[in-house]
Amino acid sequence: MNTDDPILPPKDDDPDGLAELEAVAPEPPAAAPGPEPEAEDLASDLEDDDLVPEPVPVAEAVTGTVKEPVRPAGVPNPKGRPDLKDRREPLYRDCKGYRLRLDPPDLARLRELAGARGKSDDELGEAFFDGQAERLAASILDDVPTPSEIRVVVDPYSRQAFLALENRIRGILSF
Repeated sequence: MNTDDPILPPKDDDPDGLAELEAVAPEPPAAAPGPEPEAEDLASDLEDDDLVPEPVPVAEAVTGTVKEPVRPAGVPNPKGRPDLKDRREPLYRDCKGYRLRLDPPDLARLRELAGARGKSDDELGEAFFDGQAERLAASILDDVPTPSEIRVVVDPYSRQAFLALENRIRGILSF
């Protein structure tokens, strides 16, 4: 065997291997418990626990509805960006004795149209009504009595608007 070899086998001073077993053997249990700790010892243990800082929460969970500051209608976002949150109420436009209504799902469908990128649902709905309200009202003028509330259902792929009175389609208009 080469003694210059850095990896040498362990020397076998204990042929029976008892020294290794004694080192691994668990300690015997304490013979008898001593007297109960004094109150002073308990107080010093509590003081040691006070030295450990309490963990700082990284995030805080909030349940329920989170109230955000409400901006009046027409007031722009202070950051200069459009408010892209989903609208929860319908958008209305009165025209020629009809009250035209775009429900939130229909407002969301307007996002599929060209030029909708970066605009809010309100802006898209207002732009749609600005360009189409007169045509929509004129298309049902002879068929639907005034005053009536008409739901405007938008299909952005066929570029058609369906005009519904209650549960019946009363007109279809391409835009």
